[in-house]
This record gives sequence, C-alpha cells and structure tokens, in this order.
Amino acid sequence: MWGLGVLIPLLGVGALQVRQDQEEVQVMVGDEVALGCRVLVAEPWDLLRLEWVRDMAHGVLCTTRLRPTTPVPSSTCAPRLCLAWDPPCATLSVLQAQGNDTGRYLCRVTLEIPRLGTATGNGTLLNVTAAADGGHHTGLVWGLGWALGGTALLLGLVLLSHRRWRRDSETNIYMNTLPSLAGGPKKLSPPHTVMENSMYRGGLRGTWGPPSTPRP
Repeated sequence: MWGLGVLIPLLGVGALQVRQDQEEVQVMVGDEVALGCRVLVAEPWDLLRLEWVRDMAHGVLCTTRLRPTTPVPSSTCAPRLCLAWDPPCATLSVLQAQGNDTGRYLCRVTLEIPRLGTATGNGTLLNVTAAADGGHHTGLVWGLGWALGGTALLLGLVLLSHRRWRRDSETNIYMNTLPSLAGGPKKLSPPHTVMENSMYRGGLRGTWGPPSTPRP
C-alpha cells in the first residue's frame, strides 16, 4: 500500500504540467489585472480541478472543476476575483486591485480522471502600489508649470494693457493741449483807462470852464 500511495502521484508527474509565464506583475490600486497559467496534459483526461492560491498560506482563492467539453466553468472565488478557462489557458482576474492583494499567486491543477496527479505553477508575484510616485510628482510638476505659465501670461497681458493705456492717455493729453498753444487767443494788455480818463477830463475843463480875463 505504501508503494501504491507513492506510485499514484508519480504517475501524473510527467503527464501534467502547469506553467505561469508571468514572473512579476505590478499595478496601481484600482487597476484590473489578469494572471494566467497554461495546463498541459500529455494524455486524454476527463476531469481535473483547477485552483488559484496565494503564498500557500491564504487558502484557496478560486476553484473550479473542468471537463474537456466545459466552455465556461462554474467557479467559487473570493470577492473581486474571476476565473476564466480557454483551453489550455486559465486566467485569474483581480478586479479593482487593492494593496492587500500583493503576493505570489500560484496556479494548482489536480488531475482526477483517469489518474491522480497534481502540478503547481512557478507562481506570479503581484505588486499593488498606491498611485505611482513618479506619475504623481509628474502630475504636480505639470500642474505647477501650467499654473505658473498662466500667471505669467496674465501678468504680461496686464502689463501690456497698462502700457497701452498710458500711451493712449499721454496722446490724448498732448492732442488736447496742442491747439490751445498754437491757435488760442492771445492775452491782451488792459487798456490805459486812467490816462485816457485824465485826458478826457482835462479836455472837458478846457472847453467848459469860465473864460479867462484878458490881460492889459
């Protein structure tokens, strides 16, 4: 019985292989990511069980039983996880990835019929990070650049408008002042009314005064 118990798993070693081509995947929080594995069976099979586990310590994340004629398998998965099967590829999708989704994901397949055998992929390391610092800083730099550029443009327009206003104001003052200097009436000196009045009064006295007595 001991030899049979060892022999049965060994029979499936060469007949069943699981390959995960993605060694590492890095995404941001909120992204959707798909992890894939290829199931290679060297002989006809009737039933196998496919599971996705993480770090071998978080339990089974997603599991289903597959038959060669099963196009879309029914599966039991943790929240935000979805399993798809397109022979020979199985895909685990993580919807709206979160920071606690970080870890190594392993695709494990157990061949149940016609013979028992188990194979596990080499694993895919998933890293989920917050908004990329580089992208965040780049966004800040671009935003600051646009803000400074807009401020500089606004100041330039204000300065240009101020200069134009000053130039127009000086032109208006010059135009309003020039005609008065060139063609305006000249200031006349006041008439000598005192002298004229004196002469006038003197002439009247000589005309209307009493006649003078002739001398002998």
